Amino acid sequence: MTDQTNNDGQKTVVAFVAGLLVGGLLVWIFSDTPAEAPTVTETVTEEVSDETSVTTTDDSTATEVSESTSTNEVVAELPVGEGSANVSNPVAGSVVTLEGATFPTDEGWVAVRTYTNGELGWVLGASRYSREQGLVPETIELLSPTVAGRDYAIVFYSEDGNRVFNLGGDVQLDTDITPFTAQ
Repeated sequence: MTDQTNNDGQKTVVAFVAGLLVGGLLVWIFSDTPAEAPTVTETVTEEVSDETSVTTTDDSTATEVSESTSTNEVVAELPVGEGSANVSNPVAGSVVTLEGATFPTDEGWVAVRTYTNGELGWVLGASRYSREQGLVPETIELLSPTVAGRDYAIVFYSEDGNRVFNLGGDVQLDTDITPFTAQ
């Protein structure tokens, strides 16, 4: 063998050993268990309506929920009817407040759409209602705010079962629209 071949072989062996050392060092550094930090448990207790208390801790295995029901507990009732809504004080902004509504189905969506020259346009926001879950919306939060002087309409949509509003699955119901002008 020549000196050149011996040199190349030695370089290869040295590079291989250096790679093993660097790789081993990296494995040792990143697999080392960190020093145990002291465990802090934080307990939060808050009173919710009608004797319902929720106690949670930052440890996911220690969550306690206690609820007591009383005989005079009032659950919001979903008024089902023709499908109409009243808008109280339609102030321009990112929330539309419903003064009252009758919902056309037991579950679905009430939405705000732009309303220009008698034509419905973009959906600005929607709130879900459900008799089963006791959801009776009083407000509709909008993704795009209403503008003073422009016309809008309240419309109702079906719920396709995924509990997420989407125009691909939730179909607008054939009910009267409730037009209003933002102030």
